[in-house]
Amino acid sequence: MKKLVSAPALFVGAGVLLVIGALLAFWYAPIDASSMGFSQKIFYYHAPIAAAAIAAFGVAFVAAIVYLRTQDLLWDRLGYVSVRIGLLFSILVMITGMIWGKAAWGVWWAWEPRLTTFLLACFLYAAYWVLRSVVDEEQRRATYAAVFAVVAFVDVPITFFATRFLPEGLHPVVVGPGGGGMEGSVALSFAVCLVGMLLLMAALIRRDVEIELIKDRVTDLKTSLGG
Repeated sequence: MKKLVSAPALFVGAGVLLVIGALLAFWYAPIDASSMGFSQKIFYYHAPIAAAAIAAFGVAFVAAIVYLRTQDLLWDRLGYVSVRIGLLFSILVMITGMIWGKAAWGVWWAWEPRLTTFLLACFLYAAYWVLRSVVDEEQRRATYAAVFAVVAFVDVPITFFATRFLPEGLHPVVVGPGGGGMEGSVALSFAVCLVGMLLLMAALIRRDVEIELIKDRVTDLKTSLGG
């Protein structure tokens, strides 16, 4: 079972699903009937990337709470890595989102609810890195970072529900009661891409946590040898 959730296994699963998802999206799912036409295909990667970013920030939120309860630095490492991966996916969300916005709305950027709140989340989690860089003592740095990660996560559900509570925004509600629904081929293509992207996020987090733990062991070894 452990081998099935190892980083290499997760990377393989993610790669297979993302390739299948791309094939389904470009050759099986129909071309959108709206003015976007073929450009709408970016949805099959833009939305899953956004979901992966939100999931990574969710992992960081849970890790922060568990760390504050246990003071176990393993959870600090998990939160640190998850924020880093979440920011990576967030940058990809912004890039693909601007491409989508240009095709759908004719502009690269619009100050509408979903985009504005998501940009705010990016700034908050970028500030998380600044906070970690100015605190030297490890346990104190981990505590401050955990508290900040909990506070920053408040903006994540606001971002998700922005288009539902503020329907006047440009960003559509694609999935959910307010969306128009997806036909079979579209839903299948989207689901495969979504699962593949979440597996990729999990693989990156798993790999980077292992790297952080190796760094900790090396540091401990250097300390013991120096002593």
